[in-house]
Amino acid sequence: MTRIRLLILLIVLVLTSLLVAGCKDDPVTITPPTAAADALPDFSDLDVNPTSATSGSLVSPRDYLGQVSAWYFGHAT
Repeated sequence: MTRIRLLILLIVLVLTSLLVAGCKDDPVTITPPTAAADALPDFSDLDVNPTSATSGSLVSPRDYLGQVSAWYFGHAT
């Protein structure tokens, strides 16, 4: 019975030391871009969706500044 308790104690000590060793004192700093326009890629493409309000015109991420948008780049072979 004492061997099992020693084994459990050893496992707890090892796991605790690994947890403590993985902690850092210095936080990660993330620097945000200076403006929303700087974070967007600069490109435009023709809107080929016939049901879209902008069908037939060039659209760009810059057209949607301040709005939520999603861009999908599909690839077919």
